Amino acid sequence: MRVWCFTLLLLAGCGYNTTGRSAANVGNLYIPFFADETSGERAPDLGTRLTQQLVLEFLRDKEIRVYQGEDERELAQKELLGTVRRLTEAVLTRSAEETEEEYRVVLTCSIQYTDVENGTVLWQDGGLFGDGNYRIEEGEPGFQRALEEAMDEVVDKILDKTVRAW
Repeated sequence: MRVWCFTLLLLAGCGYNTTGRSAANVGNLYIPFFADETSGERAPDLGTRLTQQLVLEFLRDKEIRVYQGEDERELAQKELLGTVRRLTEAVLTRSAEETEEEYRVVLTCSIQYTDVENGTVLWQDGGLFGDGNYRIEEGEPGFQRALEEAMDEVVDKILDKTVRAW
C-alpha cells in the first residue's frame, strides 16, 4: 500500500511546477508598448525594448496569448501597462588608488496589471527596479551588458508578480 501511495505522489508531482511559473490565471493579455520617460543616447527606446523582451517571455508559455494593438485590447482578459521611469548610473565601488571603479545601472519602472473585464487592479508597483554592474574599464559594452541585466531582472519580477506561481 505504501509503495502505491508513494508512486501516486511521484506521478502527481505534489503540485510542484518545475518551470517555477504557471500561467493558469493569466489568459489573454494586452501589453501595449511601455512609455519611456528616460532620455539619452546611451539607452534609446527603453520602453520598446523592455516591452518586446517581456512579450517574448510571455509567449514562451503556450497558454498565454499576447495582444499589443489598441484595437485588440477587447480580446484580452488582463492588461499590463508600464512606464520606464528612470535609468540611473552611479559609482558602486572605487579603489583606494582611484584607478578602478565599478558602476551600478538601475532601471526603474511603474507597472499596473489589471483585469480588463471588471477593471480590478490585480497588482501595481510604482518602483519596480532591476540593476546590473560593470567596471569602468569595460566601457560602453559593459554598460550595455549591465543594462541588459537590469532589464532581465525587471522582466523576471513582472513575470513572477503576474503569473504568481509560488
